[in-house]
Amino acid sequence: MNYDANPIHILYDNVTLKHLVEVIIDGNDTTSGTTFLNLCHQIRLQAISDRALANLENTVYTSEELAPEDQVRVSRMLWELIWEHKVFLLFGRSPLLGLSNGEDRFVKY
Repeated sequence: MNYDANPIHILYDNVTLKHLVEVIIDGNDTTSGTTFLNLCHQIRLQAISDRALANLENTVYTSEELAPEDQVRVSRMLWELIWEHKVFLLFGRSPLLGLSNGEDRFVKY
């Protein structure tokens, strides 16, 4: 068994990743949305479930972060969805978010 503490690299192509971002955002309440960090966390969990990680064989991942290049890909998907009027940024605080309070959130348009 190998342990890997490096940020996790996902193997989704851009079309699949964009669809996953939409599904995650669509599944959140329109008054709270989802933060970027939460979105990446949910993508990471789904990638583990789908076995869509680089070097999965006999590896236990201890990192909670996506690899920087995958964070950039997620950011690009978000901007595409914003330009397509499918997602918008929700500014402000929400008592529902606890520790994430104050972070901008992405919400289904």
